Amino acid sequence: MVTKVQVKREGMPISLKHTHEIMEAVKGKQISKANVMLKRVLSKQDYIPFRKYQSKGHKQGVPAGYPQKATKQVISMLEELKANAKNMGFDESKIVVSSYSLGRGGYPRFSSGTVYRHGKRTNLTIYSLVDQERKAPEKKQANADKAAEGPAVKEPVKEEAKGESQKPAEEKKEEKAEQESNKSTESNELKAEK
Repeated sequence: MVTKVQVKREGMPISLKHTHEIMEAVKGKQISKANVMLKRVLSKQDYIPFRKYQSKGHKQGVPAGYPQKATKQVISMLEELKANAKNMGFDESKIVVSSYSLGRGGYPRFSSGTVYRHGKRTNLTIYSLVDQERKAPEKKQANADKAAEGPAVKEPVKEEAKGESQKPAEEKKEEKAEQESNKSTESNELKAEK
């Protein structure tokens, strides 16, 4: 059965065109390989080829560049996608970036009379179609083992609590009488001091 794993962010202050080019370079790769490539882009050892938006490139002779802000956002989203797959019980080392959805975000609000500046906002959703069987999460198995052992441990505790609650009524009355007498002696001493 094919399952869709996704991660979504809205209103990121990054370039839509840079994000498109990064996602085209990453599409179809495993998350670990994509992260290695993007970290090389951050250190300017590798570049992102700009195919659709060639005028955005900054590399001499080739339409390509080293987009920094968008690359950092995409790296963090890929890590989040990997964590989502792991939480769903999939082998995160085999997760591949299948597709993405990209769009312009809402414009930032300004008070009246101000000039519109720095308004790049991008919405991005990254999808991964996973065709593998889910593993049973380890935490749930550990909790199931504890639940199986739990009642045997809890029963003696309940018996002790029952034993304390079944004290004879006479003993309870004696304890109350002692407490009242202690209170009355304390109040007498306080009155004497005044």
